[in-house]
Amino acid sequence: MMNTVWLYVFIGSVALLVFVLLRSRLGWDWVPALMLNVVVAGVLLYLAGLAEPYTNLHLPINVATVATVVALGVPGLIMLFALKMLLV
Repeated sequence: MMNTVWLYVFIGSVALLVFVLLRSRLGWDWVPALMLNVVVAGVLLYLAGLAEPYTNLHLPINVATVATVVALGVPGLIMLFALKMLLV
């Protein structure tokens, strides 16, 4: 019973979000910039993975690391390396 309530709430909120985004033309301006940042973050993490034999530090390409690099950029990548060195 409770799962169906949550399902209806989820469907309703997605429908309202789609309505708001389609209603205003300004709603889609951020999508290309976000996709570009995600691609650049993936490439940076891939290049950091290529340097793994030299640095002995492995950073996985997953949602958490990509989101960190998307939000913080190169300083976020350096922060991930520093955390990896400190914790491992």
